Amino acid sequence: MIIDVEGLMGQRALKYLRYTEKPSKEQLELLFSSFSEIQEVEMIESAHKYFQLELCDGKYALKDSQINIDYPPIQNMLGKKKSDSVCIFLSTLGIGVDRRIESYKDSNPSRMVLLDACASSYIESVTDEYQRSLGLGDETFRYAPGYGKVPLIMQKEIFESISEFRKLHVELDENCIMHPFKSMTGLVGFRSKEGRI
Repeated sequence: MIIDVEGLMGQRALKYLRYTEKPSKEQLELLFSSFSEIQEVEMIESAHKYFQLELCDGKYALKDSQINIDYPPIQNMLGKKKSDSVCIFLSTLGIGVDRRIESYKDSNPSRMVLLDACASSYIESVTDEYQRSLGLGDETFRYAPGYGKVPLIMQKEIFESISEFRKLHVELDENCIMHPFKSMTGLVGFRSKEGRI
């Protein structure tokens, strides 16, 4: 992954840090060193699964799946693009990133906060790149459990239903939080191409 501290990757990290000013050269160098440190320990893994959509009583549902997508933001998103399929995917940076962030807890809390923000930005960039690699075409916004009015409990349904995700060594705790922390699920609607599903 190319580190772009002046592009979207850096902008996202600054947003996580709630920094609104234009960063100085020294601050950009700090961001770069943080992203570089993440690259030293990350072990990126990703997986996905396609689902066909069906209409049940005027609402979208995933065919042959127990995953509930009956939430207004998801229904609206799928309807706007007239999606007939959904791709659900998971990306993770691996446990090494969590451990590196935690290692600064006592010795350098400021570095810990900076690394955490950069890792959050980094997993978003990894997920963006993975999503692009799928070549879905005319796709919707990427939605994730816990975002807006979509409850985090949806994570549990996803993990119970998609066996491909078990290979990535990402687990859910009792609050449906993913471990390693720097992991991300996404749901994207799209119009399927011949032979994809």
